[in-house]
Amino acid sequence: MRWWSLSTTGHSAVARPWRARSRPLAAALLLSSALLTGCATGVQGGVTDQPDPSGHYPVTVENCGREVTFDRAPGRVYLGFQSAAEVFFGLGLGERAIAQITPVDTPLPEQAADFDRVPDESPDSYVPVGKEQMFGLRPDLLLAYVNSEYGGPDQLAPGLATVDDLQAIGARVYALVCPEDTPVRTGFTYRALTDLGAIFDVEERAAEVVDSMKARIAEVQRRVAGREPVPVFYYYGGEGPIMTGTRDAFVNEVIALAGGSNVFGDTGGGRRGFLDVSQERVAATDPAVFLIGASPNDDKDLAAKTDYLYRTFPQLKASKDKRTALTYDTANTPGWRFVDVVEDLARTLHPDAFDAEPPTSAPPTSAPPTSATGER
Repeated sequence: MRWWSLSTTGHSAVARPWRARSRPLAAALLLSSALLTGCATGVQGGVTDQPDPSGHYPVTVENCGREVTFDRAPGRVYLGFQSAAEVFFGLGLGERAIAQITPVDTPLPEQAADFDRVPDESPDSYVPVGKEQMFGLRPDLLLAYVNSEYGGPDQLAPGLATVDDLQAIGARVYALVCPEDTPVRTGFTYRALTDLGAIFDVEERAAEVVDSMKARIAEVQRRVAGREPVPVFYYYGGEGPIMTGTRDAFVNEVIALAGGSNVFGDTGGGRRGFLDVSQERVAATDPAVFLIGASPNDDKDLAAKTDYLYRTFPQLKASKDKRTALTYDTANTPGWRFVDVVEDLARTLHPDAFDAEPPTSAPPTSAPPTSATGER
């Protein structure tokens, strides 16, 4: 198991000069980079861009303390953890992907064709290929979910290509979540969408998605406003110690947006806000709802975790009332699905707030709703 979870400044620094510079040396370097990374016309996989006549490029964005400049839209993109891939596909950029980390969850129906078409090139659902294999794929962009997907002190496996390694072959690196991003915030989704909109010249589509997500969150906030926050215990796994999310975890903000309060929301620490706690510490809380991190592809996983909580903590209100809700890896991160979990959890915490009016208009994402018993 691996876990990650942005600072909602949510704003992106995107710089564009009024006109592209044209110099013989720069042109020669650009040609050399294109040949090295396999971006020339006729290369199988990916999309090749000719010099941009629109004046949109070059584009510079800030990412993880670096300024990353693009002279054109990348056409050979390696996609990191599924949350990053879903944002990419959601912007209609699927034809530009050449490989991906193996998805951990069943793809959304509207993205299934993209996930089926793009080859899986990774040892598992969390780690990209090693440096030599990455070089062989000749990407011009690594779109990572988190900085630990490329080489460095936080890398998830030895032998991953570093930012410097990738820059040496003309490839850029962009990550949705950076080392300094603590706590991990929902606003990182909006930041990534805005940046990718600029990088790939799809700013209108990106703005539409951001506006839709924010509108859905605002609707939830409107419905739960003025109601007493419902105490929630987030259970990621383990039986002793037990892994949960602290105030630095992405899930902490998700719970708050849904009208809840994280019973470990006053506690800090842990990698990306994930922390091991004892059964005794959990027993000392009294959540009204268990938010369970389980696979949406496997009913047995959810059933086993629910049964464990009910058996181990029968005295807690959530066990007595049999109230659970579901989250999962691709929704418990900045990305395409987090709004679904906010809406579903809010309906579990405050069901009467959603009885009086019909649901809001169809969202740009989709996932099966979660019932008050956590069943799909």
